[in-house]
Amino acid sequence: MLAAMPRRPRLVAVLLSLAAAGGALVCAGCPSQEERACDLICDCTGCSEARYLDCVDKTETAKQAAAGASCSAAFDAYLACLEAEIECRDDAFSFDGCEDQERSLRRCGVFVFRTVCENANEHLTACGQGAPFGTGPEACSEPFACNAECIVGVSCDGLNGINFEEAQRFNECNARCSEGR
Repeated sequence: MLAAMPRRPRLVAVLLSLAAAGGALVCAGCPSQEERACDLICDCTGCSEARYLDCVDKTETAKQAAAGASCSAAFDAYLACLEAEIECRDDAFSFDGCEDQERSLRRCGVFVFRTVCENANEHLTACGQGAPFGTGPEACSEPFACNAECIVGVSCDGLNGINFEEAQRFNECNARCSEGR
């Protein structure tokens, strides 16, 4: 004859069910990684509710695109880096130190907040030059993205020919882009 398994007291079962439900509610109220990134950006720039929701929508769309391109890990690494590196200066955000993660996503054809071409335009403008690249992912395909990456990686002195060695590295970078490397 088999011994009957002792049953948990009903009160313990009810408490465990309530704890599990409470844990699910707590997690349901936690912001997603996409929402946290947009929170950081909007806290800096002062987004309206509509701009915040647009940011979340674009970030979630980028997450889906990354998943479709088998780049979910690169997407998660990029947002984690952004959370760690974001700085707010004069109502503008920057997140230096995430270039490798951003490059990995770009190789997957995924852009989240800015394309490398938009970053290059911003850098060129700060260096006293024009903004040659269009905006949006469709305007930042290879080899434009490669050239834009060269621009982002050089100082204003290198771009303006003041620092000869850096200007030479910049020219070599652009040459590699045109060779398809």
